Amino acid sequence: MPQVNFYILHHTQINTDRDRFACQLADKVWHQGYQIYIHTMSIVQAKRLDDFLWTFQTERFLPHDLYPDEPSSIAPIRIGYDPQQVCPNLPVLINLTDTVPESVVHQFQRIAEIVMDTPIARQAGRQRYSFYRDHGFELKTHDISR
Repeated sequence: MPQVNFYILHHTQINTDRDRFACQLADKVWHQGYQIYIHTMSIVQAKRLDDFLWTFQTERFLPHDLYPDEPSSIAPIRIGYDPQQVCPNLPVLINLTDTVPESVVHQFQRIAEIVMDTPIARQAGRQRYSFYRDHGFELKTHDISR
């Protein structure tokens, strides 16, 4: 079963902090040798994250692209926004949506769920946590304070 890590972020700048943490996590995971699919809620969020990956660190670059816009790409980090077209054959999922992509979630070895510390986000996070628990996934929770 895949391992699911829930990262609870205690911040005030919700979109910026969540995107920054997703970029930092992608950087760490990619440098560990894994390919990553980052699942977003919309094309707007995907493009915002795409821009952020270009600029969040001045001294290095994270190779990435938008999926399915570049279907034949070999970039190790793919950013998608369509729940019906999740990028196949990548071992790590960073889920930035409020739901579990149920039809494809079992294809990943590791899953990262980033949850902001707000009432609405916590409730959605609890629902995702329950889904994973009920389906036998290995769960870990990390409190992130900045």
